[in-house]
Amino acid sequence: MKEAMEPGESSHCEISPGMTKYWIPECQSDRKPAVGMVFTSLQHGIDFYNEYASLCGFDPRLHSQRKHKSGLILFKYVVCNRQGFKPDKVVQNEGTIPTVDDLFQNANLENTLDPCMDNSDIDDIVSLCVEDSDLTSPAPSNHCTLDDESNKRRRVSTRNGCKACVVFKYCGYGCYSVFKFEERHCHRMLEEMHKQFLKVNRNLDFGHKKFIINCAKANIGPMKSYKLFKDSVGGYSNIGATAVDFKNFKRDLRAYIEGVDAQMLIDKLFRKVEVCSSFFFDYDVDENDQLTKIFWADPICRRNYSYFGDVVSFDATFRTNRYNLVFVPFTGVDNHKKCVTFAAGLLSKEDVESYVWLVSRFIDAMGSVPMCVITDQDPAMRIAIQKVIPNVKHRYCMWHIMNKLTTKVGPVLSKDVDFLTRINSVVWSNYLEPSVFEEKWKSVMTDYDLLEHQWFVDLFNLRKFWIPSYFRDLFLAGLLRTTSRSESENNFFGEFTNPHFSLIEFYMQFESAMDAQRHNNDKLNSSSDAYIPVFKTPLAIEKHASEVYTVTFFYLVQEEIASACFSCHVLNVHENEENVEYVIKDDHGMTFKVQFNVSDVKAFCECKYFLRMGLVCRHMFVVFKYLKLTTIPHHYVVSRWCKKRLLKPVHGIGDVVVQ
Repeated sequence: MKEAMEPGESSHCEISPGMTKYWIPECQSDRKPAVGMVFTSLQHGIDFYNEYASLCGFDPRLHSQRKHKSGLILFKYVVCNRQGFKPDKVVQNEGTIPTVDDLFQNANLENTLDPCMDNSDIDDIVSLCVEDSDLTSPAPSNHCTLDDESNKRRRVSTRNGCKACVVFKYCGYGCYSVFKFEERHCHRMLEEMHKQFLKVNRNLDFGHKKFIINCAKANIGPMKSYKLFKDSVGGYSNIGATAVDFKNFKRDLRAYIEGVDAQMLIDKLFRKVEVCSSFFFDYDVDENDQLTKIFWADPICRRNYSYFGDVVSFDATFRTNRYNLVFVPFTGVDNHKKCVTFAAGLLSKEDVESYVWLVSRFIDAMGSVPMCVITDQDPAMRIAIQKVIPNVKHRYCMWHIMNKLTTKVGPVLSKDVDFLTRINSVVWSNYLEPSVFEEKWKSVMTDYDLLEHQWFVDLFNLRKFWIPSYFRDLFLAGLLRTTSRSESENNFFGEFTNPHFSLIEFYMQFESAMDAQRHNNDKLNSSSDAYIPVFKTPLAIEKHASEVYTVTFFYLVQEEIASACFSCHVLNVHENEENVEYVIKDDHGMTFKVQFNVSDVKAFCECKYFLRMGLVCRHMFVVFKYLKLTTIPHHYVVSRWCKKRLLKPVHGIGDVVVQ
């Protein structure tokens, strides 16, 4: 007897004489398996049945198989995933499909088949073993008694003894045929709107996996990736996978990486060297072959160092991976006053030996030594720098030091506005001579009873490493003051990383961060080339400044020019045989002398702003205006602040093409 199909149903129901209901899927005949159908391979046959299951609305599952002693699969069962029953303490192994192994074991035919047998021989043997199974076997009882296991988590089972299946048989020459096909199910097929939840319809293809990996590069987890993918394809029904599938792929990927993580990273870097000889990397392992140190710098990093590597900052305050390795980026300032990364390393220990190794690799990669290195107060780092590059100027980052001030002085002084104003005016001033600084420092310490405070005592003993009064004539590119460049770099990388990453995941994120940094630099270069600023003065020298400097540094120079034009005054001019001395009072009420050599058009100002920043100060611009210069003398146009087309290398790197 046949029942009418319900709306949206993809199967029709039949009732046996014993009043048992069966559901037979509805689909085109050419999409349905049939006994005798031949496939060029077993996988081809399984794929065909999977497509049939997907179309009809049920999930298939690979079941038992029978192999020849040579390893050749002779028979393969594929069943409905609702085949069998959930294991029960009272009743087991009832209502299940007999496996191929059972059939052969019962007939005592093990190892009697030969791959060279023809079809008729195989049919004769199998016909003795396989008979139609009764689809109406009673299901096991679901009753159980309360015991100690009643508190365990309940697992829902969908198995109900369904006997729908297909059996593939080897028929020679690598081909398989449908030996048996049972299309009757003891359950309904899923409706069209629910087919999206079938396992057979939830396959993570290359597009899904690539999307998950790309999201991971942007530090986006699998759950957010799933929601983004839903938005991109127009709805959950179009995804072709569940959120659990997205999470499981990430889990499986990490499980695959586990144990070979360091080797995968090293292999990846070796491949980069093979593709590009200008890529530099090195690593070191301990006596147990565990990765302890690694350093790398790609060609663009090395090229950027050739332009902006006169001052380098690095620290080791950032941990970005599950192994707690210390991430050490080497940072500088580019021609837009933005952080630029020259190289990076990972260290397992923050000791002298590790830092000596890291700094040595950096010098090997860059082929030259920077003018100045800026770090935090790590004593191991200080010793390493003295050992590897003893002649370099080493300074401490003022931001790192002053950021600790409020915690060191206690809750009362940390809120004392007068104290904070006085200490900052002493520490941050660029115009105090060393003797004046020491006098003012002592005055503050005395007034606030800090002369015996050990932290301030230590800072004073290290004053030549961080107080601007002691290196007013040292070019620092703005790295020493204001916001810490290293801290800014760490915050930047923090957007792309998290402490749970494996090494290979971290490196992928590092590359994403580099792409973002370089894209931003390209955008700023484009803006600088196209931007036409609004001028503040009628001076031709201001227009010249706009033609050579990037927008960021033009605005800094423009302020100096405007102040020279409208706010500074020449108090006195004294001439001798070689130089002209100008005494100039600026808009801050401070007076400075500017020595100007007429023969070579060179000036020197007591404020030493040009020596520190590489930009002409307002006092020198007063002299240039007084002399009616229309352009900034070329020896005062520092290449590293110029537009990209005017950049010139400050270092030579042998195997890197600078372009």
